[in-house]
Amino acid sequence: AVTTYNAGKLALFSAPRGQLQTRAWKFPRPMGLAARGNALAIAARQHIALFRSSPASESGAATTYALDQLFETGRLNAHDLAFAGDRLYFANTRYNCLARPSDRVRFLRSWQPPFISRMIGKDCCHLNGVGVQNRRPAMMTAFAEIDRPRGWRELDRFQSGVVIDVRRNAIVARGLNMPHSPRWHAGRWWICESGAGVVATLDPTSGTCDEVAALPGFTRGLCFVGAAALVGTSRIRPEHILDSPPLRGRSHSARAGVSLVDASTGSPRGALEFRQGGSEVFEVAFLPGVTDGDFAYRADQCRKAT
Repeated sequence: AVTTYNAGKLALFSAPRGQLQTRAWKFPRPMGLAARGNALAIAARQHIALFRSSPASESGAATTYALDQLFETGRLNAHDLAFAGDRLYFANTRYNCLARPSDRVRFLRSWQPPFISRMIGKDCCHLNGVGVQNRRPAMMTAFAEIDRPRGWRELDRFQSGVVIDVRRNAIVARGLNMPHSPRWHAGRWWICESGAGVVATLDPTSGTCDEVAALPGFTRGLCFVGAAALVGTSRIRPEHILDSPPLRGRSHSARAGVSLVDASTGSPRGALEFRQGGSEVFEVAFLPGVTDGDFAYRADQCRKAT
């Protein structure tokens, strides 16, 4: 499952008989995506949608996802979503905090970085990534350590990125190039150093990042399937705030799509490239056992709710 927010699509890719199959649904600016068991959550422009699936039948009928809950959030610019314990969390980028959806209010604040002094509806540090360990939110990524509205846009975003330990309430890594997607896998922390087009491992004790794989695109969206990593890549927009000269200098042909990487060696094992229908990937999720998935969903459900 892949979200591409500039095209407003959630796409499912499968190859049950060796032939690539694609299905896509329109969502208003879909970004974060979290899957666990039969639940799939999607963060969109003004809401977070929670779907539940019914398994594919022996007769060959498709797995169907039905809308279970729709949380109205307003324009929070929600980025990563993550299940932790029995709760769903998200990076509330506009309000610089880790939050939970609620059916009573726009969001419930769970935690905010130690350098953020007050609750304000202005994106100060561009908090974007949520990593879970031992069923608890553990790590978050941000573009800058700053407590000023839109302050991250004023700094050198190619070396101002940070990783924050939620449990210790402390920054554990600095000097990163637009980091995203902190993930715990195989006893290590992984991140996308997006502006460098890199997937790396992170040592929170020393604050060092070791490159595992360099890919042809802005790396964002990361999940693991056995010994393989699925990594989203995006084409970069010249003169845009997410433009990255370091990446352009290394790769003149950045691609949008999903790369399959051997997590132990960093070697590429395959890639899916989007030639049309989306140039920027935000998140990638693996849905085990789902073939020919379908959604009992219409875009107007979300428009009516918000």
